[in-house]
Amino acid sequence: MEQAGQEYLAVYRRDFSELEGLQKAEQVTYALQRAGHALCFHAKRRTSAEDVSCSLCGLDEAFAGRLLCYMYENAVAPEQLPDVLRDLCGTAV
Repeated sequence: MEQAGQEYLAVYRRDFSELEGLQKAEQVTYALQRAGHALCFHAKRRTSAEDVSCSLCGLDEAFAGRLLCYMYENAVAPEQLPDVLRDLCGTAV
């Protein structure tokens, strides 16, 4: 998830415990990063090589931070990141 020379504006990590017969133990990391004129949202499962990301231009940094917190608090699955951002931000995604 880390890109050379770029720091994250915010990072959240959600741990899921193993619940026999229901879910395996997992960790999902949510991160927000500035990429030029855009803000880039990242979500990644510890057990997956895939880093799901979406960039938005013209988004207020404070609002973007709240969006990231929303994704963390609501345990948004990484593969749902683009759809959730599209629902909340419209065509800016």
